[in-house]
Parts: sequence; C-alpha cells; structure tokens
Amino acid sequence: MEEVKEGDNESNGEKKNASNSEKKKIIAIFNNFKTEILIEYCFGIYRFQNIDGELRPPNWKMKVYGIFIFFIYTIAFCWFMYFTPDAEASSEQSDIMTNLDNIPSFVVLFQYASLIVATNFFSSMNIRMITLLAEVDKTLQLEICTDFYKKMSSRLNKFLIFITISHVANGLMDLITVADRAWAITVFPLYFLQRFEVFIFCAYVIVVNGRLAVINNYLREFNQEQDKKNVTVFTVKDTKIKTEKSFNYIGRPSVRNMKIRDLATTYDNIGEICFMMNDVFNFQIFLTLVSAFVYIVITIWTSLSFYRATAYSANTLINNAIWCFNTICNVATMSFTCERLLISRNETRILVNKIIMNYDLPKTMRVQAKAFMELVEAWPLRIYVYDMFSIDIKLMLKFISVATTYLIVIIQISHFV
Repeated sequence: MEEVKEGDNESNGEKKNASNSEKKKIIAIFNNFKTEILIEYCFGIYRFQNIDGELRPPNWKMKVYGIFIFFIYTIAFCWFMYFTPDAEASSEQSDIMTNLDNIPSFVVLFQYASLIVATNFFSSMNIRMITLLAEVDKTLQLEICTDFYKKMSSRLNKFLIFITISHVANGLMDLITVADRAWAITVFPLYFLQRFEVFIFCAYVIVVNGRLAVINNYLREFNQEQDKKNVTVFTVKDTKIKTEKSFNYIGRPSVRNMKIRDLATTYDNIGEICFMMNDVFNFQIFLTLVSAFVYIVITIWTSLSFYRATAYSANTLINNAIWCFNTICNVATMSFTCERLLISRNETRILVNKIIMNYDLPKTMRVQAKAFMELVEAWPLRIYVYDMFSIDIKLMLKFISVATTYLIVIIQISHFV
C-alpha cells in the first residue's frame, strides 16, 4: 500500500511539474503580446484575461466596459459628423459628395463594433490558440533557445513602433492640412485601431511562422548531418575547432527514433492554429479589404470633385494621396506576411521530402517522414477570406488591378458629372 501511495505521489508531482511548465510557456507567449493586449484593453477589446498564468474568458465587467467605450466614442463620432459644421465644405460641394466622403469612416466604425462583438464570441478559440502554441513550444524544446521569446517580442515591438510613428505622422499632417481639426482628432484613434488590428493579425502569423522556422531548422540540421556522413573530406591545413550553436533535435538515425513524428505532431498543431486563426480574423480581414477598397474609390472620386472646384487645396489632395497609400499598405502588409508563411511551408515540404528520399535512413524514420508529408499536404497554411480568395502576394496584385480599373471608370464618369 505504501508503494502504491509513493507511486501516486510521484505521478502527481510529475503532473504538477508539467502544468507549471505549461503555465510558464503560456506566460512567455502572453508576454510576447503584452503590449498589444494592453492597447486593445484601452479600446475595450478583450480576447482573454491572464489570472496566475491561466488564460480565462473576459468577465461581464470587461464586456460591459468595452460596450461603454464604444458607446461613448460613437456619440462623439456622430456629434462631430452631423452637429459640427465642416469648415472645408464649400457651396460648390454637393451633399452627395459630402455623404460619400463620410462612408469610409462609417465602414471603419462598423468594423470597430464587429470587433468588440467578435472577441466575445471567439474568446475560447483565442485561448485555445495560445494553449496550442504552448504545446508546440514544449515539443520543440524552445526553452533551450533562451533568446527566442526575447527576439520575437523585440520583433513585434519594432513593428508596432513603426506603425504607431507612421500613423502619428499622418495624424499631424491631418491637423496641419485639414481645417476641421476636431473631426481629424475624432477619427484618428478609429483608423489607428484598424491599422492596429491588421498588425495583430500579422503578429499571430509571424508567431506561427517563427515556430515553423524552428521546425525547418531542425529538419535542415538533420539533413546536413546525413549529408556529411556521405561525403569524405580531406583537409590539408590545420583544422580549427568550431563552436556549434545549432541544436540537433532529431538526433542519430535509429529504429526507435520518433523525433520526426513529434515534429509532424507539432506541424499538425500549427495547422490547427492557422485554421482557428482564419476563423477568428475572417470577418476583420474581409472588412479591412472592403474598407480599403471603399476608401480608395471614394477618396479618389471626391478628390476629383474638389480638384474641379475653384477653392480646392493642394495640401488636402496630397493628404488624401498619403492616406490612400497607407490604406494600400494595410493590404500589402497582410499579403506579404501570409506569403512568408507559405514560403516557410514550402520549405518544410522540401526538407521532409529529402528525408523520404534518403534510403540510408531506417524504414521507420522514412515512414514517419511520409506521414509528415501527408500532414503538410493536408494543412496548406493558407489564410482564406470566406473561401473567396486567399491572403498572399497575388491578392495584392488583384487589389491594385481592381482599384486601377475602378479608377479609370471614375475618371471617365467625372467628365460627365
């Protein structure tokens, strides 16, 4: 009986150590997004809350606070839009053009409202993504890479600082060139939130791509070790001892080696994370694309109308051109970030195929590699927008093509109006 109790105590101790290790990894991942989460809190957006290393859904107080912030901002938004006279509006400018100029702001406001609602529905899925990332980190033994989380956090913070500085520069230009400064200050946080949510989506993709890069490094290191065995090298000069910074995760080939299976399981978790990430950000990506297209088309149309007026301002046209460029940059950022993930996935496919074609390896390891290849084919890691089109470099080209086509149509119509 005493031996059974001692065995139970040992198993309980192992479970506690495993749970503590998982909590540490969850905290490390949470700290990577800590700055971004705090910024979302300021806008009343709560994906989850961290309580002693455990992620939980937001409570009702957080949800009420988020709705309250949106309600206050909507009042200020409508007040400055309808009850404050526009200093730039001239007698030559029709009410239709004025209302058209306000449509992009309403689209972004609707995106803000949908974001608050969506985070409440997808809180469990957001928590599941972080939990799966912790499982991936545990399998990849990222605790050996002491600076992995620091590099990831530094990379995301640099990205965030660049976005913030560029948006502040655009806001200052608005204050200089636009007469209605109250309205410029009102929409400043709204468009910053839109750009910030694009960054949040890209941050998730970057984090996933970082884990996939680690898998590729492990596979590449294993393939290089096997290539060295098949090549005989004769050295003429004295050899120098080199410090090996790479980590041979897979190890030596053997019948009992199951590390490739572990990497395949990790890739399966990454594929599941991408699938959930697609569900969480699906509607936001769609609204970002719609908002970008509507903003560019309407801004160009209204700018042509202002240009034909006698009291047009060149500064306003330059400001509109800069904002259109920034809107296109939102689409370009998503496209290039997802394209890099697809490139990493193709690299994984090549490295796994190289293991399959290496007939000097044990049959069990090649069978594991074949199962890995099936998972690579099953999880393409491609982000779709409601199964209509995928987010990659081709989307950027399609977006520019469609926007250019509508620009030509608008220019032709403007000659008859």
